[in-house]
Order: sequence, then structure tokens, then C-alpha cells
Amino acid sequence: MDTIMFYKISGVFIILVALTFSIGQVGITKLFDYPQILRSSTNVILHKYHDGGTKLKFFWGCNALGGLMIIPMSAIFFKVLGRNDTPYLIVGATFGMASGIFYVLGFMRWLFLADSLSIQYVNKDTDSITKKTIEIIFKSFNIYCGNSIGETMGFLCMGIWLCISGISIFGSPLFPPFIGAALIICGIGILVGPLEWVGIKSSNKINKLSMKLLMLLLIYVGIRLITY
Repeated sequence: MDTIMFYKISGVFIILVALTFSIGQVGITKLFDYPQILRSSTNVILHKYHDGGTKLKFFWGCNALGGLMIIPMSAIFFKVLGRNDTPYLIVGATFGMASGIFYVLGFMRWLFLADSLSIQYVNKDTDSITKKTIEIIFKSFNIYCGNSIGETMGFLCMGIWLCISGISIFGSPLFPPFIGAALIICGIGILVGPLEWVGIKSSNKINKLSMKLLMLLLIYVGIRLITY
């Protein structure tokens, strides 16, 4: 495969990543009131998840697929941006791939665990002791897979990857310098997401805004590669 064809295929793939993530985020926001729903009781969360049905599971699946697609996209960034003066880019690619793994682990709890628990929880024959057990299981996995893995390790690794990738864009003939600066800004914005757990509530809004900006940047990067 020649370089131009690789760029075009890579551009299409990067756009697909952005669209997959965006579709998933829009869907779970509309159907599930995510992420505000996470501040509700387990009873409310599981009932609302169950009410979302197949549509909601589809949108969570889009998020999980988007997370998985970050892994090859990190390799694409490494290939496209790699130069003799960017030996550090391998570090960024490693963090990017790690972020994809962490996101998948975080999102998959909704597709399987939350689905199974919600079915049992809303069942009229389920007794109060079983419901209490389900609540404990859900909270435990939500803290571990969600807060710890997805929303802490995932954000940290993605933020580092974007900052390193942004730095490597300076001097690249493929993209204008402002794209590098924008990626660094997005990276920093995503990095501050975990600060919500220490009481800085505005960090969540900064994180979400940075993720939306990143999707737009990815579409732009994809178009640049397709038309190069």
C-alpha cells in the first residue's frame, strides 16, 4: 500500500471513530440522561437503563466500539506523525492504546453487567434482599470499572496521548500548527476530568467539552488525510 492510499484509508477510519463515539454519546445522553443519571440512586439508574431497552444498549455498544477503535487509531497517529525528530511519539501511542483498553473495560459494564442486573432488579418477583445485593454489586462495579478504570485511567491515558500527539504535529507537513495546539488543549481538558473525585465539579464540564472538541478535530484530521 502506498503512502497516499494509507492516508486516505486512515482518514476514513479516524472519521468513523469520531462518528461512532458521537452517536453513542448523543444516544446515551438523550435516552439515559448520562452522565447526570450517575448521581441518582441505583434504583433509578437500573430502572432507567431497563426502560432504554435495545436502543440504549445499541448506543452503549457504539461507545464500546469507539473505545476499541482508539487502539488502532493510536497506531495510525504514530505512523502518520512519526518522524526522526519525534522519537517520543511511541510513548504517546502506548498511552493512546491503553486509553482504548480502559474505555472498553469501562463501557462494557453497561452492555452486560447493567443489562443483567437491571432485568433481575425490575422483576416483580425479586425480593428486597436480592435487590439490595444487586445494588451493592452495581455500585462496586460502577466505582471500579467506571470511576477508576474508565473515567480515571482512560482519561489520564487519553490526555497524555493527545498532548504528545499535539506536540508532534508542530513541524508536520500534514497539518497546520493550530491542530497541534488544539489537541494539546483537548488533552489537558480531558486530563482534568478525574479531578471531579476530589471535589472540583467544573472539571467534569471541562472534560466533556474537550471530548466534543476532540471529535470535531478528529473529523478535520480525517478530512485532511483523505484530501492530502
